[in-house]
Amino acid sequence: MTTAAGRTAPDTGPVQPVELAELVADAVAAHPAVAALHGGIYGAVATYLPGRKLVGVRIGEGDEPVEVAVVVRPDRPIPEVVSALRTEVSRLCGGAPVDITVADIVLDEPPVAS
Repeated sequence: MTTAAGRTAPDTGPVQPVELAELVADAVAAHPAVAALHGGIYGAVATYLPGRKLVGVRIGEGDEPVEVAVVVRPDRPIPEVVSALRTEVSRLCGGAPVDITVADIVLDEPPVAS
C-alpha cells in the first residue's frame, strides 16, 4: 500500500514503532472521509517522535491495541468509515487489534480548492 506521503508499507521484516505510527497516520489521513487526526481526550492518543508529537495514533505495546482518533466528514456512514480504517490499520500492524475513536464530525469544512 502506498500512503499519502508516498511511502510504501513494508511487506516483510519488523517495523519500528515510530515508523509504524507514521505509516498508520499517513494511511488514516489518506482516507477520503477523514478530515484530520485527533488527540482524543486529554491528548492521550499520540506517539512521541524525535522532536515532535504525532497526534491521533498510538501504537500499543504487547497485547495493547493500536489507538487511532479521527475527525470525519459526514459524507459517508461512520460505521463504514470505522470498519475501513480498522481493517487497513490492522493490516499495517500485522493483525493487531485496533481501537478507532471518532472524536468529532466536521460539518462546515471549507471547500477544497481545485
